[in-house]
Amino acid sequence: MKTFILLIIPFIIFASGETMSVSDSLYFNNADKQPFRQKYNQEARMHKLHKIDEQEAKSIIKELTQEESKYLKLTTSGNYLIYKVSTEHYTLIINALDGTLIEKEPK
Repeated sequence: MKTFILLIIPFIIFASGETMSVSDSLYFNNADKQPFRQKYNQEARMHKLHKIDEQEAKSIIKELTQEESKYLKLTTSGNYLIYKVSTEHYTLIINALDGTLIEKEPK
């Protein structure tokens, strides 16, 4: 049983996709504690970091759900840079660094 757990740990750790660097995640986590930091600076940095643009994200969504996206927003969640997406029947979270599906929930 112990060997099974030791063998499966790397799959659990790497299953969720690529994460942001430590300096980038600290930048976004500390941004709320700095009241003078402008919101457009955060958005500009997020757009510099993402490797999957909005059109690619929309094509991934179309491939996964066969539906058009109604709402698409680039944001952060912990160490992940993500797209929060809403379609007619699903709510999805897609990793903006490598395009992997993190979460898919029916509405």
